[in-house]
Amino acid sequence: MIIEYDNEEIKALVHHKYIGGYKKYRSNAKLIRNLDKVIKYLENAVDIVAVGNITSLNYKPLTGNEHSSVRVGYDTKYRLIFDENEDKITLILIELNEHYGDH
Repeated sequence: MIIEYDNEEIKALVHHKYIGGYKKYRSNAKLIRNLDKVIKYLENAVDIVAVGNITSLNYKPLTGNEHSSVRVGYDTKYRLIFDENEDKITLILIELNEHYGDH
């Protein structure tokens, strides 16, 4: 799948540069390793159905809006939130949220 980025900060984070609100993740090596794995899974998936078939990602369309999410690692509290563009099968990454609101 093609991955597009909605903002430069998350694009920088994926490329191991830490700017803006994502500076706080610089020292979280486990999160960065898990994010790298998720990005590779998403890049290698042929479509969103294939993403849903990767059980470790725990893919979920979010209720109440057009976004979807995948888990970033088994032992982290983070999910990657994104939009799906069906005609191009493109993911537009939006933000990295702490799951369940715990900080």
